[in-house]
Amino acid sequence: MGTRKKGVRSRLAEEIYTYCAFWIALSTLPALAISYIVVRISKHLWLKLLSSRYPGLEFIRTDTVRSLLDTHRNQGIINVLLSIKGSPNAEDIRQQLIDHVINRRDKNGDIMFPRLRHQLVSCWGNYAWDASPPFRPENHLIVANAVYRGRPVSDSNIQDYVSEIVQKYFPSEQPPWQYIIIPCISTEPKYYVLVRVHHLLLSGKRSINIGDLLLMEQVGQRERINEPSEYTQQSPLAKLFPSPSAIPELWEKVNENLSNAWNEFVSEYDPVESPRALKSLPGAFHVAGLVLISGVSVLRELAKKRSSDRRTSVPPVTATTLIAAVQRECKRRNLTIPKILISPLVTADPRKWPRRVLTTALTTTKTVIKLPLRLKDELVALYELRSTGQVKQFNTMTWKYAEIAQLCARAVNEAWRGLVETYRAPAKLWEDTVRADDGKRHILQTVSLCGRKVIAWSRPVPRAGIERAARALGVSATDIALYAATDGLRAYFEQAQSDRPEVVLTTARAASEDFLFTFAEGNGKSYKKSQTGGMICLSLPIGATPRRIASVVEQACNRQTALAGAWAAQARCGALTRAVPSPFARLTLNMLSRRYAVSYAEINAPVDATQRTTLWGQTVDAVVYWRPPQANISMSLTVIQYADTVRLAVMTDARLSPFHTVPANRWPVAVDQLIAKVDQEIARIAAQAQVQTIPMIVTPPETQEVVATEQTTAEPSTSSLRPPTAEVVSPPPTRRRITNK
Repeated sequence: MGTRKKGVRSRLAEEIYTYCAFWIALSTLPALAISYIVVRISKHLWLKLLSSRYPGLEFIRTDTVRSLLDTHRNQGIINVLLSIKGSPNAEDIRQQLIDHVINRRDKNGDIMFPRLRHQLVSCWGNYAWDASPPFRPENHLIVANAVYRGRPVSDSNIQDYVSEIVQKYFPSEQPPWQYIIIPCISTEPKYYVLVRVHHLLLSGKRSINIGDLLLMEQVGQRERINEPSEYTQQSPLAKLFPSPSAIPELWEKVNENLSNAWNEFVSEYDPVESPRALKSLPGAFHVAGLVLISGVSVLRELAKKRSSDRRTSVPPVTATTLIAAVQRECKRRNLTIPKILISPLVTADPRKWPRRVLTTALTTTKTVIKLPLRLKDELVALYELRSTGQVKQFNTMTWKYAEIAQLCARAVNEAWRGLVETYRAPAKLWEDTVRADDGKRHILQTVSLCGRKVIAWSRPVPRAGIERAARALGVSATDIALYAATDGLRAYFEQAQSDRPEVVLTTARAASEDFLFTFAEGNGKSYKKSQTGGMICLSLPIGATPRRIASVVEQACNRQTALAGAWAAQARCGALTRAVPSPFARLTLNMLSRRYAVSYAEINAPVDATQRTTLWGQTVDAVVYWRPPQANISMSLTVIQYADTVRLAVMTDARLSPFHTVPANRWPVAVDQLIAKVDQEIARIAAQAQVQTIPMIVTPPETQEVVATEQTTAEPSTSSLRPPTAEVVSPPPTRRRITNK
């Protein structure tokens, strides 16, 4: 669908608006830099004062968005439910939990996750860890009762049972995590495991990953790659950042050339690498090169020592120690003070001047004579590069530097596009976040939140059907899931007897399944952070078609690159919470979450993903993950792709109960109806194509005229699959009687 062309006045007004928004945002950068310095210094002094006042507590120094919004009533508790085939063996599970999580040690022999043993306390508005209370594993590994309200726990009441567990807060005198085994009666043996963990256990130093508590086998690195194939399309929420290609390639090329040049320089001037370098007295340039090589060697050794001794205390580097290290390196290269002093005399030796002058004159004469031929070769090489893209003149500067020149041009083009996006980002961000609100409120925005959470989840939907419907409609699986989610919200408003809004403001993000399943050991923490993407804001129209939803998502992804980048920077290094005072950040987030009262997330899995197994050897049949809504967000929707199924997990404030189950029940129905409609349309189109491709009977040349007349008199109908009846086009032969006379 084409967009309506804007007039000159509207475009001029838009450019003025963009210009003003950019300069207003640019003028806030000095204030933001000063705020960063003030916030860092004041927080450091405040935590130092608290640490001296309460020496038994270890205060949390890094703020996250969840820690700013966390309250005693509205806690950020992550919940993951596993459906496991087989019968539960509490002793095997307990042993795996103790060996893999509680008593796990790092390469230095220290406890890897000590926070699991510590109590979380709040002191003067700051969270801290208290290691003094005794730790008892039996308080955290819980085998739940198999009876719920007088009935055995089964698939019919498991959602109510789990929702009642999720509503409860953690005991304040225990570390904030639980591992609950829920027996279940079913036609096939299975049971559930509910993992509950406070978000502060998942962030900061010595933190744990949620994948460690799930106790599931890890997959190989090859299976982690999730690239779209011919039959699947990558989620638009997973590609929010434009990936530059020329700039990283140019950076690698420049690093490669500099490395080669440095190696040649070292092999030419360093006596350690080449003993022939000091066969004669060094000149001034040679001495400067030796000093430079010595300084680089010292810096390299210091960096290597610090990277290997991160866990131990390393003395700070001072100017005295640095100069002493440089002197040691110079001594290794036999560079003494007398050689340094006489190096200018060696360089200015008059005996070398005649030879240098003669060499310079010969070189200049040769260059002048060959200049026309070189210019001709360069012009030919430029023509070849422009016409064919390749250079055959190997002795030209064009052949030598054409590749890097093209890379520079592409890199400049990418950098220019990035600058244009940066220039337009403040205006787009304001329009898509603040001005997107039409002022009309619905029940999800006006409900008074109590802080307790209730949950629900949908039945699984085959992933192949969603992908097939997405291919037929020309959209992605994310658009299909969002379409069904908006249909679930429509059903919720109808069931709650509330006015249905035209649009629902939603935040949306996506992550890989490795975000859930990766262990913290090794580079698991950094890999998990790399899988944390950005966030965008959507204005989802209620009752829209999947293609309309796809258009909204595509427009938001193209316009909100700055918001996605800022949110990813906050998730990976805490850029925003470190630069903005916490009261201002908390007030802003509360105001924005009142408008964006629904959050959407999806956990994507590779196309060929299979069911995983636990560390004790049982198959995990299903995984359900809930992101806790905080601040003024009243509903959290999470779409989880696991193996060959997709399902929706819903977590809302308890004030929205009992209608919180409506979106979860409606979501698979909407998906199934859409898939059925698409399949019917595909079957109808295939039937029409089959009718049009019925083979025709080839007739002899002498009967073509008769066939043509018959076709004009009786044309077969294309509305039926039945072929036309064959008619006789020639009379039967007559026998001639021969009589003997």
